[in-house]
Amino acid sequence: MPQHAAAPAAPAAPLLADGGARSLPGTEASRRLLAPEGDARPLTLWGSSSMSSEGGDAATPLTVRIHEHLALALAPAVVHAYGVGATRSPHTVLMRGLDTPHLALLGDPAPGTGQVPVELDSGLTPAGPLRIPGDLSGVPGMLDGSSGSWLFAPDDPAASLEAGTFRSSLATVAEGSRQVLWMGKNNIHQVERVLEDTQRMWDAAADPEHDTLVLGQWATPSDPVGSATAEAVAQVSAEQQRRYGDHFLDLGELLTSESGLSCPPLAPLRLLEQATTHAALEQGIVPADLRAPDDIHLNGWGNLAVSWAIVRRLRELRWL
Repeated sequence: MPQHAAAPAAPAAPLLADGGARSLPGTEASRRLLAPEGDARPLTLWGSSSMSSEGGDAATPLTVRIHEHLALALAPAVVHAYGVGATRSPHTVLMRGLDTPHLALLGDPAPGTGQVPVELDSGLTPAGPLRIPGDLSGVPGMLDGSSGSWLFAPDDPAASLEAGTFRSSLATVAEGSRQVLWMGKNNIHQVERVLEDTQRMWDAAADPEHDTLVLGQWATPSDPVGSATAEAVAQVSAEQQRRYGDHFLDLGELLTSESGLSCPPLAPLRLLEQATTHAALEQGIVPADLRAPDDIHLNGWGNLAVSWAIVRRLRELRWL
């Protein structure tokens, strides 16, 4: 479920002896070196279960969550993690507040909560544990699809609800933020829809040419070279590479190439010395040592490699 990521705690600082500048330690130059005044713009992560690092508790001694690594790398900037499992690209657009559907009320408010079943005029159905804070015609509340049906619960159970427009309040959170998009995996066969929804997210950034990093999808054992899914992933990746250039990071290439599998975080695994790895590469799929037990998510090692690749690209883009 979407949650606001907490800002990393600020380190404690010694109290000034007399409150004056004379008590500051070191020189002005050394203070700038040790505490640079960097760009502290927030970063918002959008997508589905890969973006929420599902599977990151497998294989590694400690759970590896991508948003936690990015929060450390970008501190003191805030990282908002809005990856929600099982969602499709239209859900991400709805979360971002780019779609503002009309909600029809399908019943009476529940006693005590004011929660009402609703239907979106867009026809979009719920997916996964999706809960979106926002307002229904000015009444703040939560659009909740986690039960498999849409419900709207007002923050004030006594509030009077009428059919009207829903707008996600996450649009306000994302305003002025840079963003990382890892969206469309669950509807990748809808190639044009994934490309369109990703482009809408790109265009919504404060500075569309500079504020977004788009991540490419990767192939599971069910998606070998020649399969419909592999073809769809290849089409989407090729077009996004063409559109976004350095602002596209091909994670499929990272996780299915000899250079990617020998990157620093994966070097200790010596993946290229294993016959199973080369068998996976021949099929164009991610090796088993980087997959979670369900074979559809990355494990801790896979997430570690992805985190490393994202941070490296953020440095190249001068976001860090």
